[in-house]
Amino acid sequence: MRAGRRLNPLPRYRGVWAAGLTALPALIALSAVTPAAAAVPAHQTAQPPVRYVHVSNTQTCNPDGLCTITATCPSGTVVTGGGVSETPLISSGVYLMETEPTSSRTWRGTLRNASQFPVQVTVTAICARIPGV
Repeated sequence: MRAGRRLNPLPRYRGVWAAGLTALPALIALSAVTPAAAAVPAHQTAQPPVRYVHVSNTQTCNPDGLCTITATCPSGTVVTGGGVSETPLISSGVYLMETEPTSSRTWRGTLRNASQFPVQVTVTAICARIPGV
């Protein structure tokens, strides 16, 4: 290589930039299609959308009590999440011990009521339909 000669690699890539800019409207048009519709080939039938169901179980937890409550998802669904709530909301003396799935269809919550008042405890399971069922 001779001294003083400058290499400029950009002219070699101008065609690539032009092709990328030409493809941009096609990519924007594809983004308007929903992901589920774009992911299913034309020769296959699409699965119905996932359906979610909230299932709750409410019980009274007496003063100075330890209460374990479960919520069970309906047949053909699986538990995807859950939680525990109490009514009335007492600022002290009511403690959440655990909230967790115990099987593929069951959510469990355990609450310790160390207050002087009974509370209503609700355990909720969020269930999703199993694809193909």
